[in-house]
Order: sequence, then C-alpha cells, then structure tokens
Amino acid sequence: MSLSIKQENFCNYYVESGNASDAYRRAYSCKGKSDNTVWVEASRLANNPKVALRISELRSEMQRRSDITKDEAVGILADIARANIVDALEIKSNEMFTTIVVKDVSALPIGVQRAILSVKSTDKGYELKLYNKIDAIEKLSKLLGWDASEQKDIIGEGKNDSITIQIIDKRGDVVDADTNY
Repeated sequence: MSLSIKQENFCNYYVESGNASDAYRRAYSCKGKSDNTVWVEASRLANNPKVALRISELRSEMQRRSDITKDEAVGILADIARANIVDALEIKSNEMFTTIVVKDVSALPIGVQRAILSVKSTDKGYELKLYNKIDAIEKLSKLLGWDASEQKDIIGEGKNDSITIQIIDKRGDVVDADTNY
C-alpha cells in the first residue's frame, strides 16, 4: 500500500489529534477553503480504504507501544511502596565528617530506580526525591480492591430497637459506624 506524503502526514496527524479536520489542515494547504469544505475533504480522505487502513495500523502500533498491563502497574507501585531512600545513598564517614552521596542512579536496582521522582543538583550537593509511598499504597489498594467496603444492613425487630450499622472494609477494619437508626 503506497500513500502520498500528504496522505501519510494526514494519517499521523489524525492519530495524534483524533480530529480529521485538524489533521487535514496540517497536511494540506487549506487557504481559502471553508470549514465545511475542509470537513468534507477530511472525512472523504479518512474514509479512503488505504488511508483508513493506515490509520488503523498506526493506532494499533501506538496502542502496542503504550500498553501497560495491570501486573506491570502493580509491580511499579509495589517498588515505590518498598523503596528505601538509603538504597540510593552512600554514606561516607571519617573522623571529622559524614558525607551523604547519591549513588550512580543507573547502577541502582530497577526497583529503586522506579521509585525515584527526581534528582537535581543544588548548591549543597544533590537532592533526591522518591515518589510518595502513601500515594503508591493507596493506588495499590484501589487497584487490588483492598479498599472496597462492604455494607451490612441490620434490620431490627421493633420500631424502638437501637441498631448499630458498621461498614467494614475487606481487611476487617471498621470504616464507619452509626447507631440509633
């Protein structure tokens, strides 16, 4: 399948923006054309079988490159939650001074590398920041369903019964308790 350079550009711009008219304007000269004319020509081009196939190929390739599995996401979040900043630092001491130095980041284990948010040079040395462990744990909890609550309804036998309703998460922790319903 051979497309012209402008058709190939249209396909790339269309996949990038998701808008056929914008892609058409970027790939072709539209000087003097009305918005309606651009829309008609862009629609016609997008529906051309060769162009439509190329757009589909580009989308599939982009999706393949950007796919991340749930297991990968869990692994990255687990690395962040487990990371210890000391693993990225080297502590050097002598009789007078203790110096803390950031290790060569490329030599760190991948789990520690994944947990690093930033490394920047300051006037006092290097500043190392890790991603927030609490945020990672909360995201893991949601992803794995640990934070889903269960609601238990308790029905009393009489009108004046005092009832306690508790919402308990999957770990068995009480999330909310209300009395006297």
